[in-house]
Order: sequence, then structure tokens, then C-alpha cells
Amino acid sequence: MTHAPFRNIGGMVTADHGALSLAAARSLTAFYLREAAGSIEAQDLAATRLCATRALALFEAVRAATDWRRAAGWSDPDAADA
Repeated sequence: MTHAPFRNIGGMVTADHGALSLAAARSLTAFYLREAAGSIEAQDLAATRLCATRALALFEAVRAATDWRRAAGWSDPDAADA
């Protein structure tokens, strides 16, 4: 796999296993950032790269989904997940 499996599609963050709420995607982003930091300390370049790539892909998907939802008229983008 060359790219992390996270995308914005129609205002939804999608993963290889289905859609994620914005809150879940943010939480998963934070997890991957913590894992990347731990991998740096362990000097594990492959794990650092994997976790950082996934965190960045999730961050970008959340940003794009938020923008899409605001453009669609949602004043609170997280409310679309309810």
C-alpha cells in the first residue's frame, strides 16, 4: 500500500473499513501522532513514516470533509454525523 486509506468523499471521512465520524477521525489522527512520536523515540523509521503518513491523510480528510460540509450549509460540521 502506497497511500493511507483515508479520504474525504462527499463530506464523509472514509477508510478501508467504512465511514468515520469527524470526531472518530480526529481521535484516530491523535492516536497515529502519538504512535509516530513513540516510534521516533524507538528509532523505528518505518513505523514513524507509516504513522505520520496515516495521521496526515486523516488530517487532510477531516479538513476537506469539514470544508465540504460548511459549503453544504452545515454551521456545525460535526452535526452531520448525528
